[in-house]
Amino acid sequence: MLVEDNEQTSTAMKALLELEQYNVASAADGESALRLLRGGLRPGLILLDLRLPGKDAFAFRVEQLQEPTICRIPVVVYSGATDVEERAKSLGAVAWFHKPVEVDTLLDVVARHCA
Repeated sequence: MLVEDNEQTSTAMKALLELEQYNVASAADGESALRLLRGGLRPGLILLDLRLPGKDAFAFRVEQLQEPTICRIPVVVYSGATDVEERAKSLGAVAWFHKPVEVDTLLDVVARHCA
């Protein structure tokens, strides 16, 4: 699952992952992502931009971690922020990377968590 509010970034990341044969659901903010998850979507991984409109990554993670059916889905955090590593650790993310997204980094992170 890809949670990204920038349409161009979302389209590019989704297309890249789909070229690698991954099925990708996407959401533009934390609330939409939670709605999909509460509706039964069970991705192998959540790629989560830190800065989202409305319900941001922090609010999303608080709610995700409170729900037994979705709390174990691993999350990878990414951002253009300089302190993305610190923020990722505070969110309990399994990995992190910087924007702009490097293709090899993205594919490596996804491959490690989505066999």
